[in-house]
Amino acid sequence: MNIHNVHILYLLLLVPLFIWLILRMKKAYESKFRHYAHQDFLDVYLAKRSPFYNGLKLFLLLAAFSLIIVALARPQWDFSEQEMSNMGMDIIFAIDISRSMEATDISPDRLTRSILQVSAFCDQLDSDRLGIISFAGSATVECPLTDDHEAVKMVLSSLSTDSAARPGTDIGRALDLARSAFNAGAGGGVLILISDGEDITGNTISKARDLASDGVRIYSMGVGSEAGAVIINPYTGAEHVSKLDTETLQRIARVSGGEFYHITPSASEIQLLLSRIYQSEKEHISSHRVSMYKEQYHIFVIAALLIIALESMILPYRKQIRDLKL
Repeated sequence: MNIHNVHILYLLLLVPLFIWLILRMKKAYESKFRHYAHQDFLDVYLAKRSPFYNGLKLFLLLAAFSLIIVALARPQWDFSEQEMSNMGMDIIFAIDISRSMEATDISPDRLTRSILQVSAFCDQLDSDRLGIISFAGSATVECPLTDDHEAVKMVLSSLSTDSAARPGTDIGRALDLARSAFNAGAGGGVLILISDGEDITGNTISKARDLASDGVRIYSMGVGSEAGAVIINPYTGAEHVSKLDTETLQRIARVSGGEFYHITPSASEIQLLLSRIYQSEKEHISSHRVSMYKEQYHIFVIAALLIIALESMILPYRKQIRDLKL
């Protein structure tokens, strides 16, 4: 047996309080009567009323009240099989915020264009849970998986290259953190990796395989151009040409069964990616049967109603008076 709202049962403590109040009111009534008449008149006045039937009516009302409280607590027992549908997916965006994302080989710059694309993607989702990971030389969960898409968009608007805790681009760290985030949820899902692909480590592909083994499919989105753009280090003034590494991003997507898309100003790839995700992830939008407790509150409601009906039919008079009234 299971009680869904256990705290409701504390209301049963009102029953002894009601009994005390009823007894107190009875004594107060008798005391007040004696102020205006002799005790003998009270006995005559109450002669027609039956203490037994009065007590029975009060008992039945208190029993009905108790049953209603038990019904509100939602008692459950026995099991029934029900079909449960999982209508959404867990989708995490891993967004590169390294200095190379300041390159302007795509207007207005790589990071701003990435944020605009993700925001447009969010606008077209409904029941899916979304999360945000930002990464550079290290990775951070900016927004854990949530169905509050407006909160996700607020987090997106706050991303900048200045918030990177460590310089560089370590995609492997982002994949490790994404794995932990998915495991903290329902497990499995979709990771959308947005980066220019310039990776400072050599363990990214093995990390992508680890995610794939957990049932996570990676879709990579490359931002920038293969011709590249000049990036100036704000601390040293050194110049560096940052180019889009399409090959790395394609390999990351391929080992997990995902696909690579190139971010463009037209955002046409958003519709292609969205369509592909819902096609490939149909196994996540599935139904399954589970055993659940049966709700039994209706039994107590029916019993309470029957008791109230019975109470209303009982007359609070002694047997002789009852026979006359009938």
